[in-house]
Amino acid sequence: MTSPVGTYELRGGATLCVTPDDGNGYRLEITRDGQTVRYDGGHSIREVQAFLGLFT
Repeated sequence: MTSPVGTYELRGGATLCVTPDDGNGYRLEITRDGQTVRYDGGHSIREVQAFLGLFT
């Protein structure tokens, strides 16, 4: 995976949106049932891959 930027369907009906941050990392945004949780940037590609591996 060279760039995880995009939207992913997670188990349980949630959606993960991955966007680049101002540096070399990624921001995560999870939405489910109209509620959104945002995680600050700085996440590495490995962290995003691990998250996707656990929840998709």
